[in-house]
Amino acid sequence: MSPKHRVVLTDPHQHTFDETMLSDLQDSNAALEARTCAGEDQLLEFCSTADAVLTSAAGLTARVIRSMRHCRIIARIGTGFDNVDYEAAGEAGIPVTNVPDFCTEEVATHTMALLLAVTRKTCSMDQRVRRGDWRADDLLASRRLSRLTLGLVGFGAIGRAVAFRALSFGLKVIYFDPARKAAPDELPAARCDDLASLLAAADIISLHAPLNNHTVGLIGERQLQAMKRSAVLINTSRGAVVVEKDLVRALQAGTIAAAALDVFDPEPPPSNHPLFSMENIVLSPHCASHSCEAMDEVRRRALGEVIRALRGEPLLHVVNQDALDRGNMLALSRNV
Repeated sequence: MSPKHRVVLTDPHQHTFDETMLSDLQDSNAALEARTCAGEDQLLEFCSTADAVLTSAAGLTARVIRSMRHCRIIARIGTGFDNVDYEAAGEAGIPVTNVPDFCTEEVATHTMALLLAVTRKTCSMDQRVRRGDWRADDLLASRRLSRLTLGLVGFGAIGRAVAFRALSFGLKVIYFDPARKAAPDELPAARCDDLASLLAAADIISLHAPLNNHTVGLIGERQLQAMKRSAVLINTSRGAVVVEKDLVRALQAGTIAAAALDVFDPEPPPSNHPLFSMENIVLSPHCASHSCEAMDEVRRRALGEVIRALRGEPLLHVVNQDALDRGNMLALSRNV
């Protein structure tokens, strides 16, 4: 007998599920279908008859979501959910879930790796040694970390994990986060009342804000101009939090000293991107969240939400509950 439920995976090039996970899905009378979809039309074709959708980076637009007449859940294989129109999903009665905190350790550690690489100029030194160039006098004009201030924009789980690591290197830590009034007692970090205060005071600025309507373009020309000329910008959050063209100009003009990026807008960036020709920047391919353990956890937990949805059980991490409630009220009013 064929499985009752059709579960689709839109990003098989990014995620595969092991036999144990697939067995749990089969026990719920469901089968997984995987297909890499190049655009909206392919997503419409693939997802419209799905009972559940597992997605990582695919753009699930309102048009795609409204075609999904039988869908019980859209499960994001990750923490951020900016690629899913969760408001449209709520209006359609489809819960959207995510997997929070699966990669806190990884992103915090990667942030520190980028911080050390850009401040100690290790990538440039590596390239010089490979070319047979042993000169390092100009590259080693680095500052002592214990004399520097790290400013964290966003002080959720990842921001706090970065703070713990940074403090062990002797950095002074300050943060700006409108949603968080005070740091935990065990974490000596000072709160800034506004972003401008943090940008003016910090030697290194590290971004840990989610991407939403309030944070798109959060760091642009005006904010870059407010930083110290010796400042370093690190971004492991989302590419669109930074206005990339403004960052390029700031690095070229010496408005700030350097940057380290794990995320871009768009991704992947074009091969002729001006950032690639600069020596005062360190780059990685949106991999801060990656470790064997983190990838196993995020897949297992996302699939667990799908299984709960198919069984009619309560979901653990619904990110569009307000939109679902509004959708339910709208449906109720139509039927009165």
